[in-house]
Amino acid sequence: MSVVPPAEPGLIDEQDPVSEARRLRVLFDGLPALIGYWDRDLRNVVANEAYVDWFGVSPEKMRGMHIREVVGDAVFDKNLPYMTRALAGEEQQFQRTLLDPSGRTRHSQVSYVPDVVDGEVCGLFVLVTDVTSRVEAERQLNEAQDLAELGSWSLVPSTNQIVWSAQMYRILGHDPETFVPEPESLILQVHPDDRDRVLATVTEARTSGVGYEQAFQIIRPDGQVREVLSRVRTEVAEGGEVTRLTGVTQDITSSNRLAREVGRVNEELQKVNQLNADVLGVVGHDVRGPLALVLGQLEVLTETWQESSPEANIARVEKSLGAARRLSVLLDDILAMANFDSGVIATRPRPVSLADVVSQALADVHGGVEVDVRRDGDPVGVVDPFHLRQMVANLVTNAVRYGAPPVVVTVRTAADSATIEVTDHGDGVQEAFVPYLFERFTRATDTTTPTRRPGSGFGLYVVRRLAEANRCRIAYELTETGGSCFRLLVPGTDPSAG
Repeated sequence: MSVVPPAEPGLIDEQDPVSEARRLRVLFDGLPALIGYWDRDLRNVVANEAYVDWFGVSPEKMRGMHIREVVGDAVFDKNLPYMTRALAGEEQQFQRTLLDPSGRTRHSQVSYVPDVVDGEVCGLFVLVTDVTSRVEAERQLNEAQDLAELGSWSLVPSTNQIVWSAQMYRILGHDPETFVPEPESLILQVHPDDRDRVLATVTEARTSGVGYEQAFQIIRPDGQVREVLSRVRTEVAEGGEVTRLTGVTQDITSSNRLAREVGRVNEELQKVNQLNADVLGVVGHDVRGPLALVLGQLEVLTETWQESSPEANIARVEKSLGAARRLSVLLDDILAMANFDSGVIATRPRPVSLADVVSQALADVHGGVEVDVRRDGDPVGVVDPFHLRQMVANLVTNAVRYGAPPVVVTVRTAADSATIEVTDHGDGVQEAFVPYLFERFTRATDTTTPTRRPGSGFGLYVVRRLAEANRCRIAYELTETGGSCFRLLVPGTDPSAG
């Protein structure tokens, strides 16, 4: 912008009209704004030097020119409605963006003030202020707030005057062209679960001047629920009156969702790591024993087959077969446990004879230990037969390992289900351990405190998870003799229904 330098001392005589005019011109041209006067026909009467910088036309050349010739057709057409209203006697203020002769983008604040003489508008005073720096700063602030999903606001408690940034409107889901914010606007959009807490905090800040930071939920006009974090500071006058509250509100919905997802993934990784550790414990503890027995018996058979009697060889084969069966059940449990942790338990339920499944399970598990099987009719359950065989095998194994003979399996029909009961005549489960009975890798010790021991104690956990997947129910109670009774309820069906 060109500026006329101030006159040298002595060149301006306050009593000389010409000198006074020169002084006004110096002041006129030195202001950092476009200043001009246009008559009713929108022809220029006077303008300052700033027009050269903005439109490339000198004040001398502009005099008498129509405003369209100075600003161009595009700007003139946009500004004409404001000029028309100003010539009708209404003061106008608006913002305009244009390119100056050097190609720079200029943002301006425009004021049209009607020159009214004896009730008649004679022309327009025009003041155009360059607000490019302010607009660019606001744009950068808005972009930063957009990136951070952050809005800002201020409130004057004495007048309840509140101002929102553009991003505040977006966060709360309002159109800045039609919505007028009020102090209650944000409170009314706070989720009912959080509203009392937020209102109490805001009220305390307005009266005591104590700032705060608070997270809560809001509900947008379209019904969408968002999570926000609000930080507020206060300005307090010397007398203790709170004169202003200034705050920022950040939409933390996405970041919270991401944090929850990271937490979920970490939890899954922990489960996987724990599963790996548990499987290693099982392999080192429960797999090694039966495997060593199988290998040992086979080695003896290989070395002494010819010298040993057929009875001795058969006995060693049966021991190997029993150990291999225990390994088979153990591997089924490990695979089932891996499916539990992956969240995939595929079931294929169909009507099956419970007595038949129990017989198959006993053939695989007890390895010669006498188990008394009792039947009340021929109950049929709707269940995945492989899963049911696993459940029965684990219940019988648990009774054989931790109870005392005789072990009894009873199969009967109930009103709307079929029931399998596995009882033993041992000492039962300690009362303190019963709540933990079906947890993974936990078993009772000789104390009242349950312990978690890798490599053992997951058979009943497998039973519980498979029962849940098949809509069965598993329960424990003491028998009349003080032993353990595990009752498995399986969804029943009429056998004749197929």
